[in-house]
Amino acid sequence: MKKILILIMITAMLFVTACAKKNDVIVDPPNNVPENALNNEEEKVTKEEPVMAPDFELEDLEGNMVKLSSLQGKKVIINFWATWCGFCVEEMPDLMKLQEEYKDDLVVLYVNVGESKEDVLKFVEKEKITGTILLDTKQQVAATYGVRNFPSTIALNEKGEVVTGRVGKLEYEMMVQMYEMIK
Repeated sequence: MKKILILIMITAMLFVTACAKKNDVIVDPPNNVPENALNNEEEKVTKEEPVMAPDFELEDLEGNMVKLSSLQGKKVIINFWATWCGFCVEEMPDLMKLQEEYKDDLVVLYVNVGESKEDVLKFVEKEKITGTILLDTKQQVAATYGVRNFPSTIALNEKGEVVTGRVGKLEYEMMVQMYEMIK
């Protein structure tokens, strides 16, 4: 009985502290609709102000510095992940497939959060992960973006504006929908 309780507690802790749930909330830019606009009988349409993605510069696995603002003109998907996150590992093949499918105008950035270069290199070689893998060893970029759960994915348009995002594991079809939302 004691072993079963310990197993249940460990499982619960993993769900709370490790990866986000599979279909958590979509994160959209803030809506600039005035509160009282919803109370009026007449429907008012307001235009949302674009939210610029905070710029950052991180090292990739080859030692090159990659700056987000240098990717303007391309659609960008930023995926925050960790090697210990099961959902992150599960969605990576689909992210690589998405990158390959839309390679002409899409860049997928895999931002590893809080792990050493050596650990990430071992993982990438073992799992045969390809793509632009960036190291946020001090977790500063993740903090700037408000990332608390893994995986977290954010889509940016060619101007560097946040279009949409999702916390939790994405299936390939969801990734394609996210890509198609980028205008």
